[in-house]
Amino acid sequence: MSIQHQFPDVHWVWKGGISFVYEVHSRIVVKVPKSGEFEEEQFRKKVKIYQIFSQHPPCPSIVQCFLYADNGIFLEYMRDASLCSRIQDNHIRDQQSSIVTKVEKLEALPLRKEWMNDLAQAVAFLESLNLAHGDLRPENVLLDRNRLKLSDFDYTAVIGSDFEACIAPYGRILSSREPDQGRRGTSGFLGPRTEQFAVGSLYYLINYGFEVYGDRCLTEDPREHRPKVVDLLQNMEFPKLDGDPLIDNIIDKCWHNRYATIAELAAYTETLLPGRTNEKESNGEATNHEAVNSGESNDHNCDIDQNAEDFSSRKAYCQGLEKRGLLRKLSSGEPERLGFTLEWYRHSCG
Repeated sequence: MSIQHQFPDVHWVWKGGISFVYEVHSRIVVKVPKSGEFEEEQFRKKVKIYQIFSQHPPCPSIVQCFLYADNGIFLEYMRDASLCSRIQDNHIRDQQSSIVTKVEKLEALPLRKEWMNDLAQAVAFLESLNLAHGDLRPENVLLDRNRLKLSDFDYTAVIGSDFEACIAPYGRILSSREPDQGRRGTSGFLGPRTEQFAVGSLYYLINYGFEVYGDRCLTEDPREHRPKVVDLLQNMEFPKLDGDPLIDNIIDKCWHNRYATIAELAAYTETLLPGRTNEKESNGEATNHEAVNSGESNDHNCDIDQNAEDFSSRKAYCQGLEKRGLLRKLSSGEPERLGFTLEWYRHSCG
């Protein structure tokens, strides 16, 4: 029996760097590793990260994992693809240089602040586990309607590890003035410095509508633009910040490594949200986290109960697919060889 006949609700929706992504439910996808020694090794690293996550209460700003195995990871279906796609949809670019000539719209300021906080909370969660994401860029920040979550942990590693996936403008090469961070000309070590720098550049993208230096020609040859950006960032030369002063201050502090930890950044971004103030704890108000830990009943507890029920039912659904051999069959060959055609994100909200 063909895989399509046995699993008629399974559809191929994405081709990633090391895995193929299949929709198995309107709210669930499964990632299956590509064949190849490198791809399988990277996939195993990703599985280990989800193993670590499973030992702790889930972070609502990280894409939820329902079930993982050596040959597949069942994940929450983020139906609007990536932050990269969302931002680029509002671009007008010069055809030859690829420079952004116009941003047709920015997202509403309250939503941008919410995204900033979601991102900070996700990275702070990793930091609490002594981990750094290591590849913070818009392609790895996913959206479902307006909800933002962090994904793709291929390069996630223990804080202090070498920073391998340094891509400008979300990473920068060290100068000779930073010997404590690593050798000059390298990306240095993963930690609050590298993570907050990437977060600052993501905040810039969210609030300005284009990447750092993405709105200007830095070189006559468009192919030399990105190397020029690398040089400028190495020298700590940044574009002028002339937007919302509060947000610009956060971006500037991230770029200049002014937050001792990502937790410090996350504590501050939380105050950007409606009804949140720095004084809430001093006024004796319990946070949701405190209320849950103390056993108090509130609306947030009801949300947790509902989320736990949803998680259990979706985990059971994934376990059923695994027992029926879905992962083994999807791992047996390339999607086309198995009879699939790429259907993109079939449940996209766009």
